Amino acid sequence: MIQVLSAEIGTGTKKRTCEGSVRRATAIAMTSVAVLFGLASCTTPLDMSGERITPPGPEWGVVIGSVLVQSEKVASDEHATGHNVSGSSYEFDIVRIQPGDPNGEGPYVEKYRLDAKSGEERIFISRLRSGQYLIRSFREEGVTGLGGELDLVFASMAGEIRYIGRVLVEIPQRLSRGKGYRFTVENAREPTLAQVSQQHADLTKAVVDEPMQARGRPAQ
Repeated sequence: MIQVLSAEIGTGTKKRTCEGSVRRATAIAMTSVAVLFGLASCTTPLDMSGERITPPGPEWGVVIGSVLVQSEKVASDEHATGHNVSGSSYEFDIVRIQPGDPNGEGPYVEKYRLDAKSGEERIFISRLRSGQYLIRSFREEGVTGLGGELDLVFASMAGEIRYIGRVLVEIPQRLSRGKGYRFTVENAREPTLAQVSQQHADLTKAVVDEPMQARGRPAQ
């Protein structure tokens, strides 16, 4: 009887050990998937001006630019929606693009985000790997449907510090049917670099002008 009982206990122990191993293996697999998913969906702030930015090297470049979302005053009419955009916050969506993924939609694409408030110019400094980047779109935070595509391309070049311009987005103060946003790329090099030099003077000494441009259009 003791032998039988011992055998049963031993079988139960082996069964529990096996079940425990399966649970551990499952947990490890799920964790690995979660880590991979997290890496694939990670979004990095485009503005790195609050960090110590090392000079560009053989694989990295530095880009300097800004965005400004500005309310455009328009006469009120019967079609106005009544949504006042002044004081709103906006999010810009940026991705690194490749020849095989021109829209930055792959599962492991490098994603960046830039936040800006209406009426306040947001200057950014970014240390980026060499390659092309696409400012895909912007949208008002917390509001569905308010925003749109930009499709602006800029490049980071190893060993260079580039000024890529200021994106000016103008939105009617009160949105109306048939009256959407408009945007342009401006050269605001001098005031931008003057402000950047206050914290990163070493990054403003040899800056190359390489303005971003609308995809499919030649640089102006």
